[in-house]
Amino acid sequence: MIKQILPIVVAACVAPCFAAEGWITDMDAAKKQAAEQKKDLMIEFTGSDWCPPCMQLRANVFSKPDFQKEAQKNFVLVELDYPRGKEQSKEMKAANEKLAQQYGVRGFPTVVFADASGKPFGGFVGGRSGDDVMKAMQDALKNKEALNAAEANVAKAATDEAKVAALMEVLKLAPQEYVDNFYGDVKAEIKKLDKDDKSGLKAADALSDQLKKERKDVQNYLAGKLTDKTTPAEALQVVKAYPDRDKLLPETQQELLMMEFGTYLNSTGDVDGAVLILDKVAELKPGTEAGMQAPRIKAGILANKDKIKAQIAAAKKAQGK
Repeated sequence: MIKQILPIVVAACVAPCFAAEGWITDMDAAKKQAAEQKKDLMIEFTGSDWCPPCMQLRANVFSKPDFQKEAQKNFVLVELDYPRGKEQSKEMKAANEKLAQQYGVRGFPTVVFADASGKPFGGFVGGRSGDDVMKAMQDALKNKEALNAAEANVAKAATDEAKVAALMEVLKLAPQEYVDNFYGDVKAEIKKLDKDDKSGLKAADALSDQLKKERKDVQNYLAGKLTDKTTPAEALQVVKAYPDRDKLLPETQQELLMMEFGTYLNSTGDVDGAVLILDKVAELKPGTEAGMQAPRIKAGILANKDKIKAQIAAAKKAQGK
């Protein structure tokens, strides 16, 4: 199942509002400061009191003076927190939830590199070492330079065809997870100029819309049939019974197969059979996220086959099966 995480000025704070030293908690105040100082934004979405990778990232990287000194050369640092125990005003909760939806946050920590208006040009999800964070930051800045150059080419384009090509380069360089929410104007301009869809953007968007619909249908189907009391064996039958699977897009079929893989392995303990499901995923469409992930999972399973079997057997024994 795809996880979903549900700008108001924070009235309880005196702007700018600060978290740990050097970090601002008010997005509007951060944008204002970034614009005044001609800097970009480094936005951290964190669960500061419950998320272990978030805590490690804060303790090992973000709180270090050397990192802050280097980062603040180009960025205003923004912390958007989603705590479970720490007190937080209703206004801040509402503001942060809205921002999480706007940036499509699906996991913590999520770090976004954006311009002073909040438009992303890079980022990463998950814990990182200090060196990895610094590399991600430098890579993002290089990508921003490339985006600026591509946008300059749009302005210089003499024909609609040249302008479409330049706009497509902007979309190519934009972080793909943020295109719909932050680069919609670029897509709209391409569609306006490219009436015959030579770029393929209209067809790609139609495919994306179909994929979103199918994923939503799968979510609704599973939500109506699975509960906390559903056993892996029962869940396996539910997933396998999804209607007209062969008529779905390959990406959706792969996601159903990945669910089938997990429930099959947990319910049967049959590692070899589970690996065959992963093979189906990879064969269906190799270049997708699932298609690339399946061989890596297979390699990990085969390298730890006996250990995995023992763990599943122990879990079943503990449940009295």
